[in-house]
Parts: sequence; structure tokens; C-alpha cells
Amino acid sequence: MLQLLLIAVTSVVFFMLYGGFQAGSAAFGGVCASANCLLLQWRRYQADQGQALSAAQSMRLLYRTALERFVLIGVLFALGLGLWQLDPLALITGFIVGQTALVFNGTGKTN
Repeated sequence: MLQLLLIAVTSVVFFMLYGGFQAGSAAFGGVCASANCLLLQWRRYQADQGQALSAAQSMRLLYRTALERFVLIGVLFALGLGLWQLDPLALITGFIVGQTALVFNGTGKTN
């Protein structure tokens, strides 16, 4: 919820300062951060529901998840900046703000 709130506030600030195009770009950056978080949550859920993993299997899963998140963000940024020609500053600001919420909240579960 904090992530969505911060993304919404960032989009509103960009809308008030620069206009709708930049607000949409900031919102898309927030969507990128949310997609990143959702992928992380999904992978954690899969790991929790599956069988116990050895140390080597856990490390492979960790590296695979990191690579998937990197590729996902790369593809989303390529869409936003390349195909849709969104405002780079607004997009990256929205992404950073969305990721900041993950830093403050974590992913919601601690063991």
C-alpha cells in the first residue's frame, strides 16, 4: 500500500508541475517498480510452497530471480523509453520512488 501511495503522490506532483504526459511517465515508472515487487513476491511464494531446497538450489533460485527481475525491468524500461517515448526523468523518478517503498516496507514477510 505504501508503494501505491508513493507512486500516486509522485504522479500527482509531476502532473501539477509538468502536466499529464510526465505524470503518466512517473506512473509507468511506478508500475515497473510494482511489477518488480510482484515478481519477487511470486518467487518467494513459490519457494515457500515447494519442497525444502538445498543450499545450492536456494542459490540457483536466488540468482535466477535476480536475473528475471533485471530482465523484466530492462524490458519495461525499453518499452517506456524506446517504444512509447516517455519522459526519462519522470519514469526513473517513479521507479525510484516505487523501489524506495520496498526498502521501507520489505516484501511483507519475515521468517
